[in-house]
Amino acid sequence: MNSETPIKKIVNTHVVFVLPTDTMQRVEDIFATMHIHHVLVLENEALVGVISKSDLLNVYTETANERKVVDREKIIAAELMTPDPIVLDIDDTIGLAADIFLSNKIHSIPIVNGSKLAGIITNHDLIKFAFQ
Repeated sequence: MNSETPIKKIVNTHVVFVLPTDTMQRVEDIFATMHIHHVLVLENEALVGVISKSDLLNVYTETANERKVVDREKIIAAELMTPDPIVLDIDDTIGLAADIFLSNKIHSIPIVNGSKLAGIITNHDLIKFAFQ
């Protein structure tokens, strides 16, 4: 793998997103039907957060510890998301992305082109690229 390769060579431009007001049920449905692990949260076309399957698992763990039932229609994306996620520019390198994945223990990074959302990369994308 050439660590100087630009991210634009591997970025997934098919961005799956939800709105901050979408329900946990909608997020779960997207994960299940699209077989993905991360969804971006957009408001007025601006990136405001990211939700991972781990975020959903945390909700279930917390409510189980409190012996409560999760009402997936009442919990909204804004409550689930990690706000202001780390982003990279489309011209940044795969090496930089790898460093960020490792140092921040994250599994996805939204990619921007200037101020516009351009896509997303995951640690899985890096692994696939490394073995091409």
